[in-house]
Amino acid sequence: MIQRTRWKTLTDGARTRGASSRSGARRRWLGVLAVLTLGVGIGTAPHHDSAAATATELTRPVRTCESLTQLTFADGTTVTSAAQTAATPAICNVTLVVPESNGISMALPVDNWNGRFHGAGAGGYGGWLSPEQVAAPARAGYASAGTDGGHTGSPLDGSWAWSPTGMNASLINDFAYRSAHEMTVKGKAITTAYYGRAPDHSYWNSCSGGGRMGLMEAQRFPDDYDGILAAAPALNADRFVPAGMWPQVVMRESGNFVPRCKFEEFTRAAVAACDARDGVTDGVVDPQTCAFDPAGLVGRQTPCGRITAEDATVMKRIWDGPRRSNGSRLWYGIPRGAPLSAYAGTAETDGLPNPLPGDWFKYWLAKDPNWDWHTLTSADFATYFEQSRREYGPLLATDDPDLSDFRDSHGKMIIWHGWADEVIMPQGSVDYYTRLLATMGGKAKTERFARLFMAPGVQHCVDGPGAFPADPLADLVKWVEQGQAPDTLFARNGNMTRPLCRWPAVARYTGQGSTDDAANFRCSGK
Repeated sequence: MIQRTRWKTLTDGARTRGASSRSGARRRWLGVLAVLTLGVGIGTAPHHDSAAATATELTRPVRTCESLTQLTFADGTTVTSAAQTAATPAICNVTLVVPESNGISMALPVDNWNGRFHGAGAGGYGGWLSPEQVAAPARAGYASAGTDGGHTGSPLDGSWAWSPTGMNASLINDFAYRSAHEMTVKGKAITTAYYGRAPDHSYWNSCSGGGRMGLMEAQRFPDDYDGILAAAPALNADRFVPAGMWPQVVMRESGNFVPRCKFEEFTRAAVAACDARDGVTDGVVDPQTCAFDPAGLVGRQTPCGRITAEDATVMKRIWDGPRRSNGSRLWYGIPRGAPLSAYAGTAETDGLPNPLPGDWFKYWLAKDPNWDWHTLTSADFATYFEQSRREYGPLLATDDPDLSDFRDSHGKMIIWHGWADEVIMPQGSVDYYTRLLATMGGKAKTERFARLFMAPGVQHCVDGPGAFPADPLADLVKWVEQGQAPDTLFARNGNMTRPLCRWPAVARYTGQGSTDDAANFRCSGK
């Protein structure tokens, strides 16, 4: 049996930085549960890249899977189960429970470990981690671990943070940063015990809330990972989550709950006006430069009625995003080209707030389970928004642009975000990366360790008309282990392929060959 003193050394080894609605709407939003929790999403799970794999010799375990239950940790963490599957490839599935926190899931390849550790986190409010999010990397050869964020429940339920006696600070800390770090440290320790040696390299790979956790790892625990892949990261959670309630406030105050088919007509018109204008229809290349005016659709007939001037005014305010009474901006709006049903849901003469911002206002800000969103005015919204920044920004924002410790640890980071993201305003990722460039010495110096790629037409993590990265983890592995920094990310959507360019460059059609072939596009505007 491994002695407790040895586990004390293993678990304390990482250096830390900083102390630092309605039932109908909820049921519909459970439909996006997979997107919020499946990490980088379907089609972009890590694959065993042959070029990268040559750097590491495959390793077999030095002990049985079942014997891992005999291990103990100095802090009382227990291995509650360890069982090997009969499937091919064989996997050792392990679960751990951290005191005063929650479970860690692991999947360890029995015959083909590639010497790498893979970490992943939960989306939304956490509480649940897809088994596939842990199993898929293990099938590809990674020692894989995942965290549910330190509690159990639905990713669309934020009530766990509240209690009648106050906010649950321990659970919030778990969700913010502790669960990801504990999973990483304990996961590496289990990996070392199982294979008889520590991982050669460690990678974080997640989308949405898991992307936020990856950025938090880089900011608070810069030695935990050699490479971090953060897709559509939920950074700025203190701002983008409350901003998701803005469309409902706009419609309620105007007395005009715009039906879905009118919103869809506005989106179609914006894409038609602001697409690449070169015969390529895969989404708005950069919504920030799209100046389409919804007033141009006044009078157009739709299946749910004629578009009115009042409809156009509501649309303009939703795209623009929340502002204070003096006109100054609070946060960004839903980008032109993104679906509007996520945050601007309506039913007949009433709104259907998304559970993500709905629970944020109810439990995290008003701290009252009986709070009624219909009482929220634009003036109240600004007050609540500032409260959100003040109370949760230092803990959850994950937007510290000083990544010097991560850079000095030779870490590499890839951030990518879809320009049609309907859940997390992609302008927030651009805002963060812009500040990162300013803090870390400019574009040339920053791109030595961190690069941003924007994906036109891609919705939250996956879906939409645009092409999303086919295997960004392989690109990250090559960068970390072979020094090959990605100039573009190869992206795919069905038969259509595209190069995703380093921000702010965008892919432009050369005018020759198929518009479905990435080879016929060039990056422009670096």
